[in-house]
Amino acid sequence: MAEIILDKVTKRYADGTEAVHEADFTIGDGEFFILVGPSGCGKSTLLNMIVGLEDITEGRLLVDGKEINDVDPKDRNMAMVFQSYAIYPHMTVRENMEFPLRLKKTPDAEVKKRVDDAAQLLELEELLDRKPANLSGGQRQRVAMGRAIVREPVAFLMDEPLSNLDAKLRVQMRTAIAKLQQDLGTTTVYVTHDQTEAMTLGDRVAVMRKGHFQQVGTPRELYNTPANLFVAGFIGSPAMNLLPARIEGEQLHLPMVSFPLPDEVKERLGARRPERLVAGIRPEHLEDASLVSDEQRDQGATFSTTVEIIEWMGAELYVHFSVESEDRLDELDEIAGDIGRVELGRRHGLPVVGRLDAASDVVEGKEAKLWLDVHTLHLFDPSTGENVQNPAESHPGDAEREPGSGRAAVAAGS
Repeated sequence: MAEIILDKVTKRYADGTEAVHEADFTIGDGEFFILVGPSGCGKSTLLNMIVGLEDITEGRLLVDGKEINDVDPKDRNMAMVFQSYAIYPHMTVRENMEFPLRLKKTPDAEVKKRVDDAAQLLELEELLDRKPANLSGGQRQRVAMGRAIVREPVAFLMDEPLSNLDAKLRVQMRTAIAKLQQDLGTTTVYVTHDQTEAMTLGDRVAVMRKGHFQQVGTPRELYNTPANLFVAGFIGSPAMNLLPARIEGEQLHLPMVSFPLPDEVKERLGARRPERLVAGIRPEHLEDASLVSDEQRDQGATFSTTVEIIEWMGAELYVHFSVESEDRLDELDEIAGDIGRVELGRRHGLPVVGRLDAASDVVEGKEAKLWLDVHTLHLFDPSTGENVQNPAESHPGDAEREPGSGRAAVAAGS
């Protein structure tokens, strides 16, 4: 196991393109650390710099206090697991797992012990004599992981290892990786573009955009206190609703409803009152008004809307509707493209999704009365994208780690 320190690590290519800008944080010994962001944000480049496949332009990379910027990849004792499995088709499962040990001329008895132990851990004992062509995608990925495990590295580096699997198998393998990391306790750096993987697997998560780190924190911190619009829109499924808003006196005006600013919202805002705002509403903070108690209803805001689409999820409903707004959100266009939310820049008909209790009897095409929990709003400055309610400004890498916060949820079957 190892502690990995990135001290303003930067990657800049000859044409001036900066793929990674000043990665500056510590990955704790035994931590499961996630790098997440859209394609092209620099997460795989950073992973390659850690393992030594890419040179570092500026900054220092330290493992257990020793700088390794110029250390050859083979001497870093790190194991890489790739998206494409990278296992040899002409070798059996056993031979594939033995391969890195044979290169190091490890004694035969030690090779057998390590391979047998890894096979038992990954439930590959009955597959050791098969070749990759006779394995499923999930089994091939387990072989790739087994080949990494037998090396007994100081760190595992995983580059989108589940991307080639179907949805059901991804969930199964996600749970397997979580349990495996718990059992081994090896420092793990995991790259993904899937925020669900990031939130369910990671002790801490680093959100990247165009080479820059937007926020580093536990899954809970990213979800409950997003630092900016990008993190707010990227983290969460269904995604946070982002709507134009403005404050007039003590009233907050949203496209579908207006209400007095709650005291705690005013307290978090302090003296910061931008002329225009973006309000962030998590889907679960909307509810069918008929299912809300009278006392609770008075503490929120109720409005009417026409339900356009209902997604029945069994334990809950996803209700889709639109709100009209004359406010332009031109500042959001670039962010919207990055997070795949092209609708954010539209002039009219902004889509909204609510996550309602399954007991709701709302009907597609009919008017419904919905309730908004006004105490849970996130407010952002559209000109900077920053969350204007954050209690304190912090460096993106300063968030304290919450061990097992993501992995425990997966292991519990969530």
